[in-house]
Amino acid sequence: MEYKNKDITLSDRYKEVLRAVIGTYVDTAEPVGSRIIAKKSGLGLSPATIRNVMADLEEMGFLMQPHISAGRVPTESGLRYFVDCMLEKEPLSWGDQVAIEETIKSEEADLVALLKKAVELLATFSGHAALITTPAPSKANLHHIDFVLIKPGLVLMVAVIGSGLMHQRLVNVSPDLNQEFMDNMAAYFNEKLREVGFKQAKEIVTNELEKDKKILEQFLTNLVDDNTSETISTELIVGGELNLLDYPEFASISRARAVLQKLKEKHVLLTLLDQCIQEDGTKVIIGSEGLGHEVKCGLVIAPYKAGEETLGSLGVMGPMRMNYARALALVEYTSEVLSEWVKEMEI
Repeated sequence: MEYKNKDITLSDRYKEVLRAVIGTYVDTAEPVGSRIIAKKSGLGLSPATIRNVMADLEEMGFLMQPHISAGRVPTESGLRYFVDCMLEKEPLSWGDQVAIEETIKSEEADLVALLKKAVELLATFSGHAALITTPAPSKANLHHIDFVLIKPGLVLMVAVIGSGLMHQRLVNVSPDLNQEFMDNMAAYFNEKLREVGFKQAKEIVTNELEKDKKILEQFLTNLVDDNTSETISTELIVGGELNLLDYPEFASISRARAVLQKLKEKHVLLTLLDQCIQEDGTKVIIGSEGLGHEVKCGLVIAPYKAGEETLGSLGVMGPMRMNYARALALVEYTSEVLSEWVKEMEI
């Protein structure tokens, strides 16, 4: 990650004052005054000197003063600079590492249940809300498929993929197709396409069949569309939402409603998590960068994989002043362990 504003550089003194303000604010959620920094930071600077530095940092847009008589708090820009240019990752304790491995590397054979465990684990260890996406159909193998004629011209397609993941989709078809045709088509899929990815399945249908090829392709296209499948077919699992209400930032009803509504609007979060998949690396989102000005939250997101194939992403969502060092360590280590185990599951 790299700070976007190339024109701003901070001296070591300014960085240390910014670090001290952010560290104190993360711990207290209260505006930070120069005297507190002078006493607790160990910088060896007088309150007057620190006050001048804080005033300069405010002019740069890194700090703000909520009230005239109050201390200062970091802005989104200040937190962004800190995360991009100054953050030192916090190593996880041996106990945390063992607990994460034991939780994820269980005898659980169902991928969805495993992902839910990972969400619960992240929510508990971070004290924030946790998020994870299931693999899109195009990222996993086909285990079984059925077609159920709901009424003439409308078919329910049920596909079981990767270690128990199930996807359902209603598909419009020709009104003259009957259930017997659907059963024969399902038998073809289950015989010829078992244990291959959906994109491979589409290629097989295209290359192998001429009769009824258009009908079969129509069904596959509804499961795997190059432009939409990654977002639409992926599901979002959320846990630990109520953890957010423990933070003073969300003590007011309006703030609490805004953040819980954002978690309910899963399409917004899916878009952010999908960006992480596309960029293939850990992503830190702060405040309005992804969730809008009304939701003062931070997110730390990382992808999880099976070998070289990225399947989905996971992360935590907390107040904007979250401890990003610990959040990064938790998310990245959980992603690493989950990736190893998912690869062994051979979804």
